[in-house]
Amino acid sequence: MSNKKVKKNHKTILFLGKSLFSKDMGSLLSFLNKKVIETKGFLSIFTPNPEQFVLADNNSQFSKLLDKGTILIPDGIGVVMASKFLGRIYKKPSIRERITGVDLVQELLKIAGTKKWKVLLLGGKGYGDNIHQIESIGLSREKKLSLLWSPGYKDITKPRKAEEEKVKKLIQKEKPDLVFVAFGAPWQEKWIIEHTALLEKNGSRIAMAVGGTFDMLLGKIQRAPVIIRAIGLEWLFRLFQEPWRWRRQLKLVSFVKLVFKEVFAEKK
Repeated sequence: MSNKKVKKNHKTILFLGKSLFSKDMGSLLSFLNKKVIETKGFLSIFTPNPEQFVLADNNSQFSKLLDKGTILIPDGIGVVMASKFLGRIYKKPSIRERITGVDLVQELLKIAGTKKWKVLLLGGKGYGDNIHQIESIGLSREKKLSLLWSPGYKDITKPRKAEEEKVKKLIQKEKPDLVFVAFGAPWQEKWIIEHTALLEKNGSRIAMAVGGTFDMLLGKIQRAPVIIRAIGLEWLFRLFQEPWRWRRQLKLVSFVKLVFKEVFAEKK
């Protein structure tokens, strides 16, 4: 299966020019099982949130990268709320629920443990031996998870030829079924698209952009309690832990402007 964008269908909706998966987690896992796990196909998964929609609006190259992703999941609560807002105004279908990158990674790791897949995490900092201490994914002790970590590049914005060759040889040697890329946007999406042919050739099934997901899974950052997540305030909980993110939260203002721009465009 090539890395072509899944066309708009009953499982997706068009939101701010992007085709987002609009069903629940169960539907997504069923889709992945049919398209990848059973058929040994390949696809890429991106996780756009409000900040990334703003980035895409200001950066045409990043916008094109998102368009090349096979599946775009609604990772931010703001995306879901905006979708429901637009849906009510124009009586159109909206995104059913938020599918976070963290939750999807957990589900994919469960599948990897059951199917005995090799998993490669590329990017992130200071994981080392701790990468094998993921207790929150629900794997039983009988199921061994083959999880390998590599930082990949010292500076992803300026990858060195030697680093690139080392990453290439690692993929050729290990032939990972599942590849998580944690370089942050837009670099992780760019890496996946540029290396799709390499991944497919070496038997990879899924490549997913994960940002700081493994910081949460490894306990470097505490994830919000379930009740906080349920009311859509996980972003605020994280802001308390990482106050430096306040500048990034200002992007929400720009995101709201994009949503209302969509409203006015629909009315014309």
